[in-house]
Amino acid sequence: MAGKYFWIKERENPQLGTYYVACGQITIKEAQGYERKSLYGFNIMHKYATKEAYEAELSRLKESGKENEK
Repeated sequence: MAGKYFWIKERENPQLGTYYVACGQITIKEAQGYERKSLYGFNIMHKYATKEAYEAELSRLKESGKENEK
């Protein structure tokens, strides 16, 4: 789909620490909104051009115990 990438949100929360959330395929504008929208702590969005690279990173994060499954 043109103009969309796969994204993983890195969530930095002072109380809970750092964890990652799979956001799927969204536009750059939507991803920028996730970075700006945080009431507590902050978010960093990581972009992946292919589904394979995205899924590989999710697997790595899950194995390390850092992925937050929602």
